[in-house]
Amino acid sequence: MKLYYAPASSYSQRVLIALAEKDVKFTAIEVNLFDVEEREIYSKINPFGKIPTLITDKGTVIFEANIIIEYLDKYFPNTSRLIPENSEQAIEVRLLERIFDVYINTAREALFADKQRKEAERNGKEIAKPKRLLETALLLLEQKLANRTWLAGNEFSLADCAAAPTLAYLRMVYDYTYLSELTNYIRRLESRASVVKVFNSGREQMTRMLSELKYPLQPVSII
Repeated sequence: MKLYYAPASSYSQRVLIALAEKDVKFTAIEVNLFDVEEREIYSKINPFGKIPTLITDKGTVIFEANIIIEYLDKYFPNTSRLIPENSEQAIEVRLLERIFDVYINTAREALFADKQRKEAERNGKEIAKPKRLLETALLLLEQKLANRTWLAGNEFSLADCAAAPTLAYLRMVYDYTYLSELTNYIRRLESRASVVKVFNSGREQMTRMLSELKYPLQPVSII
């Protein structure tokens, strides 16, 4: 298998964490989407020009991080499952993953864009709704984590693969340490071997990208 990815991409990191969890062998191909020529070549593989993309041993091209993870679960069933076989548990895992994409990631992007405005222009009405939905989502996670090790229960899942990079990047623009269960969960999550491995591999690119921003941001650790 071949995985086209970028080390600091949160969606690439989801898949890389899943691959590490399942200990699946693959060929990693780094893509620089900021290079015009490289982007044009890559668009022949993925016409949407987004990462990651998985090409299976049979030559099937799969887009979207969570679809890739679902493929890995289906075709490598003897490794750690990331989507439970139990249908009700699987629905909860997928729901949690959607909460990250629809509410938390969307708000993170809005807050990030706000941080790149002049200070006097920040905190306008355009971020009120995303921030409200973000705080609603985080409170829901806080409640779920009251009696759980991982987001969907005692087993590491697709939801945790989504949580790791999303919450790490969110921390740069929003302080959620007032939520104790979520904060403790992040400590567990960012101490897990698969997450440590992936975050370490993406640190150099992430640091470089952050330093090039108009208003640079810094990674924040809570461990």
